[in-house]
Amino acid sequence: MKYWQCLAMLDMKELPTLAKHAEDLGFEGITLGEHLITFSEQYEQYDYSKNSLIRWYPQTHWPEPWVQIAALSQVTSTLRFLTSVYVLPMHDPFNVAKLVSTAANISEGRVILGAGIGWQKSEFDLVDQDFHTRGKRCDEMLDVMSQLWTGEPVSYEGEFYRFPSLQMSPGLDQPLPVFIGGFAEPALRRAARHDGWIGGQHEMEEVEQLLPALYQFRQDEGRSHEHFDIALGLYDMSGRNIERCAELGATKLYRHAFCDENGMASVMSLDEKLRDMETFARQYLV
Repeated sequence: MKYWQCLAMLDMKELPTLAKHAEDLGFEGITLGEHLITFSEQYEQYDYSKNSLIRWYPQTHWPEPWVQIAALSQVTSTLRFLTSVYVLPMHDPFNVAKLVSTAANISEGRVILGAGIGWQKSEFDLVDQDFHTRGKRCDEMLDVMSQLWTGEPVSYEGEFYRFPSLQMSPGLDQPLPVFIGGFAEPALRRAARHDGWIGGQHEMEEVEQLLPALYQFRQDEGRSHEHFDIALGLYDMSGRNIERCAELGATKLYRHAFCDENGMASVMSLDEKLRDMETFARQYLV
């Protein structure tokens, strides 16, 4: 099991320093999230926190992740990058394919696409994307994008996307892993069809339930557990919980982004964040 550091919800000016520090300390990679905007007043339930409230503020930074990843890849040499998660059906497959493949090629293959279908209908409404078809569109987008990434001529006839023979160049220089995020059964089944699953911050009781279900869905797809990645975070990163995650087959364990005791976006100074990473590294990355 490898260790990652989440760098979402942080001042983007700090990210190069934090990413280089993560690489120097021996973290395998860093994760970044995506949100286009933050409404001044939340009026939709957020399912990824204990109190159903979003964990950031209107002024919290959410840089475009693929631009940010491409930039960070130029100040690192081995660090890997995962979006946790990119809200795929809030976009069109052509722009996403171009953004992701450009970042992947610039980073020489150090990118993982972590995709989810999103939870905030109001954000979809802003960009005129149908919230109710987002699951089916996500599946079709991933199919379209995989063909565009070949760099070869491709035509397509689907339910949502249809186009004559065309070519997106350059194609991917290296294969690009696709992980799927989400806790509902359709998300777990979708993940089982791809290269990995991304969880959020979990109690161990949730992990004990989610991972066996995920393995069963993988088996239903006739696919081996070998080379299938599981990335997740824990509310309680005690030694025994970490050991148990490894026993259950987790391959990537990521630390939260220096959140406060209520799970809210960090107000720590840059020096405090660097020292926090060093303390963890001394215990787990030696």
